[in-house]
Amino acid sequence: MKTIYLTPHTHYDVVWAFTKEDYLQIHELILRKAVEMIRNCGYKFLVEQAFLLEQIEQRDPELFSAIREAIAQGKIEIVDGQYIMADPMIPDGEVLVREIMTGKRYIKEKFGVDVPVAWASDGFGLNAQLPQIYKKCGYRWLAFRRGLPSTIGYRVSEFLWEGLDGTQILSHWMPLGYRAGMDLEKWEETFAKLSALATTDNILMPCGSGGVPPQDRTPDKVDEWNQNHENSRMVIATPREFFESFERDRNTLATYRGELYSPDLENIFPDVVSTRTSLKVAIKESENSLLMAERLAAVARLQGEPYPAERMQSMWKKMLFLAHHDVMPSCGIDEIYEEAWEYIADLKKDSQEVTAQAVCSLAQVKKDAGGAGIVVANPNDWEVTSWVEADVVLGEGYTEESGLRFRDQEIPCEILNLDRGKDGALRRCRLGFIATVPPTGYRVFRLTEKKEPRQNRIEFRDRRVTTPYFDLEVNPENGILQVWNKEGRQILRGNEIVIDEEIGDLYFHHSRLDHPIGSESGGGIRFAAFKPEEFKIEQGPVRTVITFKDAFYCLRWPYYLTEYFGPQIYRHKTVDITKQVIVYENLPRIDFVTTLHLQQSHVRIRLKFDTCMVAPKYTRQTQFGVIDLPHSRTLAEGVKAPSLSWVNGEEGDRGLAFLSCGVPINDIHAGEIYYTLLRSVSVLSADGSSGPLVPTPGAQELGNHSYVYSVYPHEGDWKKAGIHRRASEFNHRLFAFQMDGEAAKDELGTLTLEPSNLIISSLKKAEADDSVILRFYETHGKACRTVLTLPPQVQGVLSTNLIEQEERQAPIRDGKLEIDVGPFEIVTLKLLLEE
Repeated sequence: MKTIYLTPHTHYDVVWAFTKEDYLQIHELILRKAVEMIRNCGYKFLVEQAFLLEQIEQRDPELFSAIREAIAQGKIEIVDGQYIMADPMIPDGEVLVREIMTGKRYIKEKFGVDVPVAWASDGFGLNAQLPQIYKKCGYRWLAFRRGLPSTIGYRVSEFLWEGLDGTQILSHWMPLGYRAGMDLEKWEETFAKLSALATTDNILMPCGSGGVPPQDRTPDKVDEWNQNHENSRMVIATPREFFESFERDRNTLATYRGELYSPDLENIFPDVVSTRTSLKVAIKESENSLLMAERLAAVARLQGEPYPAERMQSMWKKMLFLAHHDVMPSCGIDEIYEEAWEYIADLKKDSQEVTAQAVCSLAQVKKDAGGAGIVVANPNDWEVTSWVEADVVLGEGYTEESGLRFRDQEIPCEILNLDRGKDGALRRCRLGFIATVPPTGYRVFRLTEKKEPRQNRIEFRDRRVTTPYFDLEVNPENGILQVWNKEGRQILRGNEIVIDEEIGDLYFHHSRLDHPIGSESGGGIRFAAFKPEEFKIEQGPVRTVITFKDAFYCLRWPYYLTEYFGPQIYRHKTVDITKQVIVYENLPRIDFVTTLHLQQSHVRIRLKFDTCMVAPKYTRQTQFGVIDLPHSRTLAEGVKAPSLSWVNGEEGDRGLAFLSCGVPINDIHAGEIYYTLLRSVSVLSADGSSGPLVPTPGAQELGNHSYVYSVYPHEGDWKKAGIHRRASEFNHRLFAFQMDGEAAKDELGTLTLEPSNLIISSLKKAEADDSVILRFYETHGKACRTVLTLPPQVQGVLSTNLIEQEERQAPIRDGKLEIDVGPFEIVTLKLLLEE
């Protein structure tokens, strides 16, 4: 006897094709109908996200009370239980943990239940660390819609999914999606398909869709099915009931290890991630600045300072909205992103204020006590040396020769922008310099009225720039960069703008052409051309900046024999481009800042790099870990998969790490890597298959855009080069600001974590008390012995799961914690402070 578990549900999009208010109205109507059917017949229903319940609690207390009663009776089951269902592939792993923790805490507080079923109904794939995340957040089972790997194929609907660390979770793939049972007249056909893939006699049949109300006739149709079928029985049930029965009947299951990111998603998700790129860049910056503010506020808490708990909670709820699976991927209507941009502005302001307050507390700054100091904060758990900039108000006596010191050591610096008073005296400036800052701490640098003359170790002759690490040259005709190592071997070429036709939508890139409209190296439409406009090399005391400007014109004359006559007239400019290449005298990386001003819609603009490698092997960052790309595929058809913040290519004894901050690296083919800067589209779904054919003029991306990215050449593999640290330094940057008083201490370092394959992902106040939560993970896939050096205020340590439950004692000896950590393991600790 086969049992069909029909699970009525509706998928809740906080925003997508409708606004947030529209979807709240829609789902209030849906839940009222569900409650009515629960009261009148044997009906059950699913609710996905805590945010919806939180909103109903505020908007309709009577409905909320009815939902709570139905949950207590087992008639409504909360599945997934995230605060808002996030995109699982591109937010930081810490953001995904907070979605679950915030949602589960609310559900436990309001309804007294734990959520055992992870219900991934609408994500663009599932990252490879989710089995560990799910299990350490208290889930027992997973039901998902998209991303079935080809190794499992369309063979079974249940299997064990194994994460990078070896954690396994029993998983059910929805073969017909979450709409399987929605058409009540097609149950025979649906049952046959689901039954063929089921590994036991228990069959899960989701019955619903996004924003679809419950159907009155469902209970009667279930009765009719049971009257007409002797070998199967249908029950209206919840996913928990299905999984509990499945567990009793299961036999040996297939096991899959790695991402749930199928070929069909590879053909859509990289294109989705390439839309509204400016929004993604801003969200990633908000994410980084929020994590830094939280971390430094927690460090201040370790030193006995108050923690801004309410403010942090408000900031996090805004970030959790930005991580929503239709906000961060940016595949919705224009109107919903107005709120997203408001949240981004709020997060930028609040994060900077919280960070500055935390650092000033740590430094014990006495206001109005004089002093002329710039404090630089380091959120990373190792000493960092990097470029930093600060806005400075200058007093009397300061000139362009003013300098910077740490104790008795002069720090080379550059004045980047000047603001003079009417008398010609300096009033404000933006100061740039290389700062070295202790781990998870700060250092104070002093302004001086005079700096000593010094020679920059970077040299340039003609167009060739020579640093202590490599030589480079930018072609003044097309802006293409070439880099050589100190042995004279070319190791990089590119930073080339490529413009393609774009006639797709928010989901798919389409072009009628099999070649670009134009590329800076040549080629493209006959009539169009790039025109170089400016080339300069500026050398400062610390860094050298190469600036190249050009523009793309749709028309140049003469049309033919241009190589003989040369272009003489350009008309119809559509893109202005400024590319800066920045190198430092004591940093072995190359930074890039590229700005675009787009005047023409329906184009795709990418950056192309050539690694100068024949058959490189690639690794990319994922949440709490790394993914090795399939070597044979990158060499053949290429791989399209958006990275989190870095991709590394290596061959033999050398490598190149490509670092980004919100700019997707999503096309890797043999030795070539592409960053997608933008896709200019004007409709949500051109054919109505992925969503409604709604105009999205805001997704045309007209106007100004700015992108920051970097390349880090290195010897050996990415592990030896510490690329996970280099990428963290690039994203979680040193933060500098001018103090309004005198610091009691000129530097402070707090937590350190060894060995170097471990990295802290979070420092925060605990949810339940005033202790501090520290989370770290292993990055190399190698077991090791952790040595965590703690400040003296920490009196004890408890080990917890990801949502700060299941506490276990962890021993401290001489201010250090030593524990064994497995490959790619995520470890969460509660630091107990002295009272």
